[in-house]
Amino acid sequence: MQVTRRKVDTGNKASDDCESEKFQDEDAHVSQTKKAPKKGIRWTIFLPFIFIGAIAGLFLPLDPSGPNHPAVRPFKADLLCRLSQFQGEYADRMLWGTYRPGLYLGMQTRHPRPLAAGLMWFDPDRPQPLDNMRHLAQERNGLQKYGWEAHDGESFGRQELYDGNIHITTSFAKRFCQGCMGGDWALRVNSEVINASMSEAPQRISIIFYIADSQAGKTALDILPQGATSGAGVQLAAGVSEVVGGWAVHMHDSSDQGRSASKLRYLGVQRAHFHNLTDTLVDEMAEPVDLDAPAKRRGGGGGRRERHQLSNSVEDVPNLAVFQLTAELPLSVDFVFTGSLPKGQDAFGGVAKIVSDLWRGMFRRTISHCVPQLPPSKPTEALPQRIAALSGNALTQLLQEREAAFDARFTKTFGAFAPGTPRGTEEVAKAALSNTLGGIGYFFGASEVRLADKGDRIVRSWPAALFTAVPSRSFFPRGFIWDEGFHQLLIRRWNERLSRDILAHWLDLLSEEGWIAREQILGEEARARVPAEFIVQSPKVANPPTLFLALADMAQRVAAAGAKAGSDPGAQEDLDFLTAAWPRMEAWFGWFRRTQAGQLPGTFRWRGRGTAPEWDTELNRKTFASGLDDYPRASHPSAAERHVDLYCWMSLASRALASIGSSIGIAPEQVAPVQEMHAQLSNVAFLDRMHLDLAAHQYRDWGNHTEAVDMQWVESRTPEGYVVGRSYVRVVGQPPPRPQLVPHFGYVGLFPLLLRMLPADSPQLSAMLAQLRDPDHLWTEAGLRSLSRASSLYNKYNTQHDAPYWRAPIWLNVNYLALAALKHYSQVPGASQELAGRIHDELRQNILRNVVQQYHTTGYLWENYRDESGRGQGSHPFTGWTALVVLIAGETYFDI
Repeated sequence: MQVTRRKVDTGNKASDDCESEKFQDEDAHVSQTKKAPKKGIRWTIFLPFIFIGAIAGLFLPLDPSGPNHPAVRPFKADLLCRLSQFQGEYADRMLWGTYRPGLYLGMQTRHPRPLAAGLMWFDPDRPQPLDNMRHLAQERNGLQKYGWEAHDGESFGRQELYDGNIHITTSFAKRFCQGCMGGDWALRVNSEVINASMSEAPQRISIIFYIADSQAGKTALDILPQGATSGAGVQLAAGVSEVVGGWAVHMHDSSDQGRSASKLRYLGVQRAHFHNLTDTLVDEMAEPVDLDAPAKRRGGGGGRRERHQLSNSVEDVPNLAVFQLTAELPLSVDFVFTGSLPKGQDAFGGVAKIVSDLWRGMFRRTISHCVPQLPPSKPTEALPQRIAALSGNALTQLLQEREAAFDARFTKTFGAFAPGTPRGTEEVAKAALSNTLGGIGYFFGASEVRLADKGDRIVRSWPAALFTAVPSRSFFPRGFIWDEGFHQLLIRRWNERLSRDILAHWLDLLSEEGWIAREQILGEEARARVPAEFIVQSPKVANPPTLFLALADMAQRVAAAGAKAGSDPGAQEDLDFLTAAWPRMEAWFGWFRRTQAGQLPGTFRWRGRGTAPEWDTELNRKTFASGLDDYPRASHPSAAERHVDLYCWMSLASRALASIGSSIGIAPEQVAPVQEMHAQLSNVAFLDRMHLDLAAHQYRDWGNHTEAVDMQWVESRTPEGYVVGRSYVRVVGQPPPRPQLVPHFGYVGLFPLLLRMLPADSPQLSAMLAQLRDPDHLWTEAGLRSLSRASSLYNKYNTQHDAPYWRAPIWLNVNYLALAALKHYSQVPGASQELAGRIHDELRQNILRNVVQQYHTTGYLWENYRDESGRGQGSHPFTGWTALVVLIAGETYFDI
């Protein structure tokens, strides 16, 4: 196949649409019209500078006052990502991964300017096939099931996807050879028909593989450098990357049958952004073409249709190479990436050096210090040997070995589950762990921040990297700090250094004033998946400091290892990490103390609720900062509120920080203020005075509240009495709001129990256990519901379309905290010891039975579960804190 090059003037077309082409049938030769070059200096010389300007714009603040504000300046301390434990061999091993969790399959390097690859597919024989292009993992696609069933977080993964009548298995494996920077990797895509009787015609699939270098205009990808043929052994693309040096991608047909029916198509274009790649390719393949040109010339019918295939053309200096393979099923194809190859001639010559120098200057003071330090490399194996080791039968054997190793490691790590664990739990637990590890992503960019003290100006923070797990690949493919603490309880059990690496990236996001944005929307790919109203973050709004759950667990290990010198080599890395992280943890805790303090000393209030007018569009103003969103708080937000869950989180954080300081040898005078605060917050008598309703035996928020609120349709009328509209608003009746304890019992009121603040002999403990076990309050056959059935807002919509979120459903993160607390109290002598143990065992059984049953019925783990039926609901697959089912099955809890 002859590769057709094309020149496209993108300077005057924002969409960079491809030139049209005409052909009479799918096998027709592609003819391409070339535009005549302009005289004088070629315009393509300026492309690199245009690209640099565009990228620089991403990192400049929206308002020039941004860099001068401490909320958008980085904390002044050494970056944790530069610790030696994250460099060298570890950085090399972790360079490549499935670090684009928002896609069904996306690979990339952990680098601010990554080399990235991805997979798309569609059924070419369906009506409107391009409307069913699969690329972004989205619930609206309606796949019956998809997710990683095995993934080790480093070098192997197997994912199963069921899309209509097509079953696709994607498997990847990395292979390391001496001098192969970042390792080589292979992606196997195996597709087969689920039910052959559904259609008389052979089932076809169109698979699209692409690879992109974010350094647009710096180097050009060489596309099909040796031409293309059907069958195995096609070199798809080659290039030069600042991360891995010279590289190449080959395609090998691993099917049992020949590929005479297959058609390999290609496209090479230059793009500065890849967040809209799906639209780019759909537009390319949706371009109309002549259906029957001879018939039209004869005066007959003819017509137009979409091409549905790539145009076999290449723009000047492409940084995106796309390949399309259409074939009958079954189809199995291997894509093999090899790096650290000898560099070819630079496509830009002298211009490239200028671009490179400018680029390095731009990033020298911002991101270069966060780029992993990889050892210099020169491969010792020949390229054919490396390719052969990752394709065909050799790849089959390697994938089998890696999966067997994953299974053995899973058993060793989590052990045999306790007797009575429901059948099928191990399969679900492996999928939960695998999807958590397979959902780890690498993001780079700047947060958008609203500065209230600067007239609500919106500015950008410094550009930063984040390596993190995500709650949901389909709905939340980005970092959330409240979720991440729970993620790390699981990931730490599997891979301690990986967990520390993730925690390092989160703590490196600390601003000069000690704030970490609760939601991290870094880079265009992440931003494209977030509604505009949720992008901007406020430096006054917090989120539960759940990272201290994992950090405290580290401190416990360091303390235990100190008592037995040399018994735990891994504890040294924990010690080094915690020592380096101390200034950041101390500053983060200090920010909470300053910004979330209540009006009364020793009390705390989540910021961000605002002030509610008498007429409002919400039944109860949401508290996003708490992580519990619509959980009912005081009906009329005010500065006098006291939030019991935040009080308990601050107690946990102070306890954890004091423990960390003592464990790592921080000077006593530095630790003393934290210890004093913990002593104050652990004073149960003070907690009771601020939050306990003694008559109800319930811990509650305090605020300006009335139960006399409801949502009603209210008509708007003209002075003449004509109805001109209706609004669904909150109305307030009698009695009016007054300062009081807020009479809603649910997750918030459980926090003194959940975070183990109550003494084992506390009379409130036994009362809370009784209410927790009461079906009229929180107990269900599937877990603890989020709000008591006795609450006036139980299962109530917050607006006309805002369904109850934390007002009935069962959430696994809080249920896990409950199980951990119950296990703790079952092991501490006290009046409630036996009851706590009995409730623990029963609750654990209920949770596991329901989650396992729902997974086998629906194919997914869910964001939450309905309290009455146990049915999964919300985003899916949700393998953030729902993946705690792994630890629940193994009764693996945490120390604080």
